[in-house]
Amino acid sequence: ISSHYTSTKTLGQWLHEMKIPGIYGIDTRAVTKLIRQHGSILGKVTVEGSLKADDFDYYDPNQENLSAKVCRGGVQTFKAPPLDPTGPLTPEQAIIASKKEVNVLAVDCGIKNNIIRYLVNGLRVNLKLVPWDYDFSKEDFDGLFLSNGPGNPEQCMTTVENIRKVMQR
Repeated sequence: ISSHYTSTKTLGQWLHEMKIPGIYGIDTRAVTKLIRQHGSILGKVTVEGSLKADDFDYYDPNQENLSAKVCRGGVQTFKAPPLDPTGPLTPEQAIIASKKEVNVLAVDCGIKNNIIRYLVNGLRVNLKLVPWDYDFSKEDFDGLFLSNGPGNPEQCMTTVENIRKVMQR
């Protein structure tokens, strides 16, 4: 049964054509309650007639350093564009415009492009983006930005050690 009068196929047909697996018969409210009570949990989805859940291992993404997988790799620098002297300034831009250049070092543990755009174009800071495992303890900067990322933070102990070094100087 199609759910919209202009549709030409059912959702199931479309998913099949696109080779996208779909599931049904799951009480998503119960799953949501379970996650709220216990936090992220591992799970398995099996297809009737295929292997039983006990026949294959869990994939535990917490055992991998996902930040290393999603990090851009390498050092990148972004220079703040000059302010338009004729245009209105946001309160943040007015503060920044009244001071010297601000240099921020951002540690990439999976940083989103929009965060980079906001820091550089919105707040007008010069940004140096470094990988999650980069030793930034000897770098000179006005601000340190730690991006969030996927996975278990215990996999990023190199980052934690570098933060410790900076805090001790």
